[in-house]
Amino acid sequence: MSELSFSSAPLPVTPKLHTLLSTTFCQHFTQQSKPKDHSADFYTLYFKDSSYNAEQGGFHPIEIAIKQQTSGEWKIMYITEFAFFGSYYPELERDVDFDIENDMVFMTGIGWQSLKSKGLSDFYTLWENNFRSYIEMAAYDVIKVNQA
Repeated sequence: MSELSFSSAPLPVTPKLHTLLSTTFCQHFTQQSKPKDHSADFYTLYFKDSSYNAEQGGFHPIEIAIKQQTSGEWKIMYITEFAFFGSYYPELERDVDFDIENDMVFMTGIGWQSLKSKGLSDFYTLWENNFRSYIEMAAYDVIKVNQA
């Protein structure tokens, strides 16, 4: 499978993230012992630190959805970071959600805002740089690609 080509987004998504997603996606299908049909146009990529828990922390799980457009290019639909919330019975919930498809972002403690909100571009850049650093550190020991 060749490299994926991505369309532009309303966020400053870097070519490095596009390459990371493309590599993850392509490696998934290359490494399958019984390759499945990869003709679907919607996939989720899931990055997980299996040691992450509510008591000791760790690296938050990340889910990224991509969809193939009629042009053949891929579009990032959303990027969601999850975290544990609650003291007695902590639950894994959405912490940050870049809902690119709807031009919105959710941040815990702030709620929903437009992707065009002041300072959001800087926040996204910081978030993406951190995520790519965690990938380089091999912080995620479970990486899955699921057909949606």
